Amino acid sequence: SNVAALAQKLTVNAKTDEEKINAIYAYVTKNFSYDYNRAKTVKSGYVPDIDAVLAANAGICYDYSAVMAAMLRSVGVPAKVNMGYSKYIAEYHAWNEVYLKSADKWITLDTTYDSAYLKAGRVVSMIKNSADFTVLKSY
Repeated sequence: SNVAALAQKLTVNAKTDEEKINAIYAYVTKNFSYDYNRAKTVKSGYVPDIDAVLAANAGICYDYSAVMAAMLRSVGVPAKVNMGYSKYIAEYHAWNEVYLKSADKWITLDTTYDSAYLKAGRVVSMIKNSADFTVLKSY
């Protein structure tokens, strides 16, 4: 897929999983825009077409997290797409958990939230407090 090819390109010089995570996170947060129209019209049962999302460089939280997980998985970094609630977002939401082998733990990332704040010139921490998220589904 185009998503996997881009992930390979973004991480070609990465020596560690942390470097891979940082490179892919930076790409998604800088290049994707939130699709407010899709958010208003999305139907139950929606599943992202990750290559279409990549081509549009836009999507809803499920799209951001699906692309992020696919990219990470394609370069050997275990990643989950979680769905549920966050203290930062009022609506049903999707985000990622990523496994850091070096620390032997899962970390929480929210590229949708971070993208909006980074584009507004704010500083955010890539790694979130998992206690601020309530997982209802995980893929």
